Amino acid sequence: MLLNINRTSPIPIFDQLVGQIRQMIDEGLLEEGYKMPSTRQLSISLEVNRTTVVKVYEELWALGYLESTSGSYTKVRRRKKISVSAKQRNLPDSTTRQLFDTQNLFELQQMDKYAQLMKEPLPGVIDFYHLVPDPRLIDQRLIANCFREVMADNSLNIFGYNQPRGLPALRQVIATHMQLHSIHATDDNILITNGSQNSLQLIFQTFAQRGDTIAIEAPTYAMLFPLIRFHGLNVVEVETTDTGFDLEELKKQIEKQPIRFIYTIPTFQNPTGTTMPQQNREELLSLCERHHIILIEDSIEEEMKYFGKVHLPIKSMDKHGHVIYLGSFSKVLAPGLRTAWIIAPVDCIRRITIVKMMSDITSNTLSQAIIYRFCRLGYYEIHLRRMMRIFRRRMKTALKALKKWMPASMVSWKEPLGGFIIWLEIAANPPADVEAWFQQHGVRITDGSMFYYTPRSGFRIRISISKCNDMEIEEGMRRLGMAINTLI
Repeated sequence: MLLNINRTSPIPIFDQLVGQIRQMIDEGLLEEGYKMPSTRQLSISLEVNRTTVVKVYEELWALGYLESTSGSYTKVRRRKKISVSAKQRNLPDSTTRQLFDTQNLFELQQMDKYAQLMKEPLPGVIDFYHLVPDPRLIDQRLIANCFREVMADNSLNIFGYNQPRGLPALRQVIATHMQLHSIHATDDNILITNGSQNSLQLIFQTFAQRGDTIAIEAPTYAMLFPLIRFHGLNVVEVETTDTGFDLEELKKQIEKQPIRFIYTIPTFQNPTGTTMPQQNREELLSLCERHHIILIEDSIEEEMKYFGKVHLPIKSMDKHGHVIYLGSFSKVLAPGLRTAWIIAPVDCIRRITIVKMMSDITSNTLSQAIIYRFCRLGYYEIHLRRMMRIFRRRMKTALKALKKWMPASMVSWKEPLGGFIIWLEIAANPPADVEAWFQQHGVRITDGSMFYYTPRSGFRIRISISKCNDMEIEEGMRRLGMAINTLI
């Protein structure tokens, strides 16, 4: 058995020997039953440590290439040959696609695009794309303090399984915090999830059946669409006005067909930034009560109120349990902690919890414990006040810069009362790839077309200032305006 060791190669001797012996067996140079040299003989002939040879033989045994019994030689093992045609060898991707083919609509291409867009922008590009809080505003010292205290607190059992509905102490903190929004929930009304996307997934898994109908705003949260298609729901799109849902159109649709769900973001809506007035909130809730519709209220940026008065959540008026409220720490603290919550009637929470246990048993205990401590020590309220103060200034900077740099004849927008989002409508023909085109001009935005379930004509973009400071906002708006001016 001829083995060659390259002692100058960066590849370890162990890996060289395993690779060469495997190749000799695969190519038939060492046939079934061939008696391998003893570990002593091979180590002497190769001038390597015997321990290395022993580990090589153990690795090859684990891979199924060798067999040995006590007191006998180590031999080449008979391995079952896997018959693969030349055609199959040449088309592995096609074969794999056929093997894993499914009738379920996984939206593979679209989800791949979302995954790619989660990457950070190229150096020098202003990021108006991501809707995540500026990580520079997180007081890492306070987070570190919470981590150390959590590690020292054995009562939290951070290394064990958590309760399926989430850390009890965090549920209580959330219940107390939601009282500030006039939502008076008890511990039994709360379920901790792995982010709002997970909350939506669990709701549909629990309550949706194929063929059910959901009414959504147009435009709305783009990651809702893959879930809708996956669960086989019919969709009614209702245009978003300056006050949210066009309720007159929604009423007409409800009269035409039974609607199981209504999904809305009533405060600082994504992507338009609009806020639903109190009268509309009352009317929407009344519609759901009269027609027995589940109202899913998403509150992703509700905390970030800057200008004027913003109305309380629809859930605060819900006396008959028609509203499922979604809250999250992702948009105001840190999305990496993957912690959100659902508030709903007790029986609703119980059913969703059963479904949740079938997929992940419990959510991350350590993240929940850190957030609990962060909130319990008052750090969250301090963080919120700081975020609102800073982003009130940043939003003013953004709105002022828009007026300064945008060609008034081409671009229109509505000034949001809070949140991080500004929705621009552009009176021009869009480039073939809107996002790539703006990135070439040094600014990254979100193509507005992705927020429509059914494609629309027109040119719209979403700007998120959540990751940018004042200087970046000003420069980003300048680049944006220059880019749009080239379309004249």
